[in-house]
Order: sequence, then structure tokens, then C-alpha cells
Amino acid sequence: MNENQTISEKELLDAIKNLLRKSGHLNKFQAEMRAKVTEVLQERQISLNPGFKSSGAPQPNDEVLLVNELVKEYLEWNGYLYTASVMSSEAALPNVKKTRAELCSEVGVKDDEKSATLPLLSNIIAAYTERIKRKISRIKKDN
Repeated sequence: MNENQTISEKELLDAIKNLLRKSGHLNKFQAEMRAKVTEVLQERQISLNPGFKSSGAPQPNDEVLLVNELVKEYLEWNGYLYTASVMSSEAALPNVKKTRAELCSEVGVKDDEKSATLPLLSNIIAAYTERIKRKISRIKKDN
């Protein structure tokens, strides 16, 4: 190989980075790194504050757990798997994922063919928005 054919270290790193990006592995590595950094920071917080709970944060109540599950379902539905993975780690979500039927039951919504085409969080927001529109419409009729 002559001198004109040598590849610089930067060019090699850029080529590897582009290959990883095209294969989808770069995002996965970045998400795993973020999750690990979060874990290390939580462990550091625990070691610096002996009274800090072992999970790194206060125990969430049932409502917070439900919201976290809905957000995770939304992220996964939209293909944000790495973001969902980091969130699961940071929020210390249980390893056992709730089914859509369980989430529907907890939220008090009925799932049908139409609603099953969207994440539950989107359905909840759409229903709430529709309810507000109906209230506004009623108020306008009454005036």
C-alpha cells in the first residue's frame, strides 16, 4: 500500500460509525451507554447518601407506575425501543411488562379494533380532547 492509499484514523472511525449507523447498532450502543451511565450515577447517589433508597429514587406510587407503563408502551409502539430501554432502567420499571389488556383495565378504557391501532396514551389524549370539545360545544349551545 503506498502513501496515497493509507486511510487516516478519522476516516476509518467515520466509516465504522457510518456502518454502525446504517445497521442500527449505533443507536443501540448509545442507548446502552446512556442506561449504564444512569445506573452508575444512581449507584453513586446511593453511596454518597446512605439514607437514599436502594433503587436510587423514592418508591413510586401506583399512579406513577401506571403513567410510566403508558409512556413505555407509547415509546415501544413508535419504535423508540432504545429510549424505552433507558427509561425502564432509569424508572426502575418491573421486568414483567403489563399487557395491553391490563393497562386498559387499570386506565378504565375499552380497547376495540379502532383504538388498537394506536398506543393507549394516544387514545387517552384523543378521548380527553374529544370530551373537552363536547363540553365547549355544549357551553356554546347554552349561550
